Amino acid sequence: MLGAVIAALSARADLVAEIAAAVFLIVALVVGWRVLQWSSRVWVLTDRRIIARWGVLSRHQSALLLDRIQDVSLGRPFPASLIADYGVLHFESAGKHSDDVVSEGLDEIAVTGASRFYRALTDAQTPGR
Repeated sequence: MLGAVIAALSARADLVAEIAAAVFLIVALVVGWRVLQWSSRVWVLTDRRIIARWGVLSRHQSALLLDRIQDVSLGRPFPASLIADYGVLHFESAGKHSDDVVSEGLDEIAVTGASRFYRALTDAQTPGR
């Protein structure tokens, strides 16, 4: 009787361990995929435009001309803002196709070093200042 109870508990413990390992693996894969997606995003600020490149398996690129940007705001959510100057830049653009351009990757940028990017963007928008 005692042997049967111990065997049943052992089988149940093995099942719980297998389920926990499967859940851990799924969570690790999801988190790993999200980190890979985030790290594959690149934003380039030139003297004429902002270029966004993103994607892991399928690569995408979008550009927004600086003279079409009407408003840029910088949000710094707590506590992420304490880590590597993390922030989110929100863009409002002008023009006939602004909805298309902004919706394809340049409506907001979540980036570390957000204050430097914001400063460089405002300097690029007002040359000779």
